Amino acid sequence: MYIGWLKFVDVPELIKIAEETGWLLDGYHVKLIMMHAPHLCYGAYEEGVLVGAVMAIEFETSAMIKYFMVKPSHQKQGIGRRLFNTLFGVLKDEHPSLYLHANPQLKSFFEQSGFKAVMEVGRFLNVGKVPPFSFTNAQAKELDGGNFDATIRKIDFETFGEDRMAFMLDEMERNSSLKFALPNSFQHSSVINARGVYLGPWQCRPGFEDEAEKMMQGVLYFRGLKKVLADVPLGNANAVALFEKYHFQQKGTFVHMCYGEPRNVKFENIYAFSL
Repeated sequence: MYIGWLKFVDVPELIKIAEETGWLLDGYHVKLIMMHAPHLCYGAYEEGVLVGAVMAIEFETSAMIKYFMVKPSHQKQGIGRRLFNTLFGVLKDEHPSLYLHANPQLKSFFEQSGFKAVMEVGRFLNVGKVPPFSFTNAQAKELDGGNFDATIRKIDFETFGEDRMAFMLDEMERNSSLKFALPNSFQHSSVINARGVYLGPWQCRPGFEDEAEKMMQGVLYFRGLKKVLADVPLGNANAVALFEKYHFQQKGTFVHMCYGEPRNVKFENIYAFSL
């Protein structure tokens, strides 16, 4: 078994492993992480064949661990621990704060390395069954993201307390991106596969729930023929209520976990996490 850096040619196999393990993985997103942080993208290879992976993206002070997965046929052989320890050994010395979204069954695994559970995250899905609502051309123009970059830079810094723009802006510049911006909120969505749309990142300051609802109507209006899914912090009652109002159903749960210095993330701003 060999642990080495992932390569772009590994992406199709990564997608296959994700399908086998139930991870939601978007090839564009993976390639973007590999471009921004190639030294933080590791694969496990058996006789030259990729059987597992883990990667991370760096921000100003923190890093987020992503896509930690091992083929079902190779699980319970210590491969996942080797992969994780390789990446973790690099990250913990370079970043005061790390975070990830864990499958609940891996919560104790990450706790052994010092991660602490902070917030449950629900995966919400809408399959086109939405309540009737009125949406006009005037409302669509109001959501025009012409000042999107300036808005996201300001609000995302308030939410996470650090500059995350180097990666975030690239993440939201794909051909299928749909971007909304209002004075106190922003929203992004993109087509991730033939079946659906991922809604996120989406942030809105507390007290401006009317802006959040306008954005919900906008994304459902423009993406209405696709399945729309989003990862929502369950501690944000306003966000959960809005998704339920528009007939989204919770289909899964993750655990937002952090390591290192406590970070004052404003979960009340987050309506949907980035992919």
